[in-house]
Amino acid sequence: MRKNLYFFVTLALLVTTIFSWFRINTWCIVLFGVCGLFVGNPLSNIKTTFRNKYFLAFLAVFLSELLGQLYTQDLHTGWNLVAKDATLVAIPFGLCSGSFADKESYKKVMAAYCLILAAASCWCIAMAVRNYYTTGDIEVLFYHQLVRPISQNAIFYTVFILFGLLFLLSYDGGSMFPWLGIRAARALRAVLIVFFCGMVLLLASKLFLLVLLLILGWFLLRRYSFRRNRMILILAGVALLLLGVLVVFTDNPIKKRYNDIVHANLNIIKPEQFTPGDYFNGIQLRLLEWRFAYEIVREHRAWIWGTGTGDSQDLLNQKYRDANMYMGKPGQRGHGFIGYNFHNQFTGAIGLLILLILFWLMAGIACQWRTGQAFFTVLILGLFFLLQSPLTMQHGIFLFSYFPILLLQSPKNLP
Repeated sequence: MRKNLYFFVTLALLVTTIFSWFRINTWCIVLFGVCGLFVGNPLSNIKTTFRNKYFLAFLAVFLSELLGQLYTQDLHTGWNLVAKDATLVAIPFGLCSGSFADKESYKKVMAAYCLILAAASCWCIAMAVRNYYTTGDIEVLFYHQLVRPISQNAIFYTVFILFGLLFLLSYDGGSMFPWLGIRAARALRAVLIVFFCGMVLLLASKLFLLVLLLILGWFLLRRYSFRRNRMILILAGVALLLLGVLVVFTDNPIKKRYNDIVHANLNIIKPEQFTPGDYFNGIQLRLLEWRFAYEIVREHRAWIWGTGTGDSQDLLNQKYRDANMYMGKPGQRGHGFIGYNFHNQFTGAIGLLILLILFWLMAGIACQWRTGQAFFTVLILGLFFLLQSPLTMQHGIFLFSYFPILLLQSPKNLP
């Protein structure tokens, strides 16, 4: 990161990922990997990278996807997925080929990341407010509709926000924004923390809202002694309580999402046939998709290697059709359940084993660093993979391959 080119390529990578400028983003990923090769001695960088256990683990994930091309029925779709998953090699190579960043340059790039996130979030809110005044529909201020202007998925974007929030909570504002005065830097940090908490609330992920509460509780208790900072902790607790009361006792989209789960009937996933008008909430749909996944693996005897790289979505789409689920209206944009993925990232015993080994290595980083930032990064990614399919989208691949290894550049033994 001491090289200006490396720093600006990193910034371009962050900007194009967050704003979903995928064509430019592809070239930024390539340049990031090239920087990892040519900043310093190329031969030495290659040797260093291929001795790094974290890089080798990500390489194994990519190779498992590549091998799936040998027995896929849909080569075109498979190659598209493999091309995306090449990020699993390029990003770790750029991070592992040498000393990517020291403590100060790590803070510099993460501070820039938080400012980029803030800019993207402000743009989303501005567009949502405009749409609200046009339509009068409050839903445009929440969940997927909120981040539609930057072509993001609400759950994925929540993870982006949480990683920024973890950084802001871990370090003093003066060290994050040294180009500002100490007071101004601390004020900016405080504003960003509150703003990011508000964004997580608006993004309305049921699971990650609970994770947000755990994060705030952890850092408050680790940073502030109850004896010395009793008033700060009491005020923070009162603020969270009032926010909870506001969510519970007012009519809002966040409350509706939790009520949707509380009143869920899990027996709806048992029938073999449905009617197109049947509604599935988040839990019901995931359980049904996991049932379909078991049936697909059993029917195709894909326990060891999983289905071919390009076949899994086609097979799941066929399950939706066979179950008579809603397919959308011909000629209109909505396509019903077609294209909804499995909402988890486990494929065959070999792929699952490789993924578990990689998460084991990530857990080792958290145990070695002993920081809240490292612990919650690994926890968030674990929950992310359990309930989503990150490796099917460029945003998810970036989150998975960039932030865990970046932890290796972060200071140890912080709160």
